[in-house]
Amino acid sequence: LIMQRIGAIRTFAKAAKAANHAPPIKIFGIPGRYAEATYVAASKVGSLDKVEAELGAFKNMLDKSPDFSSYLANPAVSRGEKTAKLEDLLPADKISDITRNLLSTLSANGRVSETGKIVSAFEELVAASKGIVKTQIISAEALDKKTLASITKAVTGMLPAGQTAVVTSKVDASIVGGLQVMIGDQFMDLSVSSRINNIAKE
Repeated sequence: LIMQRIGAIRTFAKAAKAANHAPPIKIFGIPGRYAEATYVAASKVGSLDKVEAELGAFKNMLDKSPDFSSYLANPAVSRGEKTAKLEDLLPADKISDITRNLLSTLSANGRVSETGKIVSAFEELVAASKGIVKTQIISAEALDKKTLASITKAVTGMLPAGQTAVVTSKVDASIVGGLQVMIGDQFMDLSVSSRINNIAKE
């Protein structure tokens, strides 16, 4: 009887955990609202990875076809026409309903221009659900692999247990020297240009 109760408790705990489909982090603004709603819908049906791949592919298509992007963003084109066009491009037997619904909504609401930001926000939510924290390092000059590996190790060491940093780098000569670090939604400015600005203000 005790073993049965323990088993029932475990089953209940697993069900409760599975039922929690809330986004793991908060992303503010319009892209955040769309991304969070899509995350909850995809999580409930276990399609986070599928929807992420579909949205990424659609974003790439818009990037490669400015004319089509302009067409969807054109307020002179009716919502019905846009929706019909998207349904032709996104067949129900190949694309999930969640992705189709999001893209149709964006088109109908004139938010196609926000697609890139929404996809990035959604990707950030999915990464956070897997314990991955995206980190971007901005430097005045390109960083070598050894330096990036050291930074990745240092950032991961600062994160809570179970989380891992995935570091990308970007070159911006305008910061003069030093680094700018974006860990999730936290920004740290260690650049020379920032120090110069502070001195100028003082």
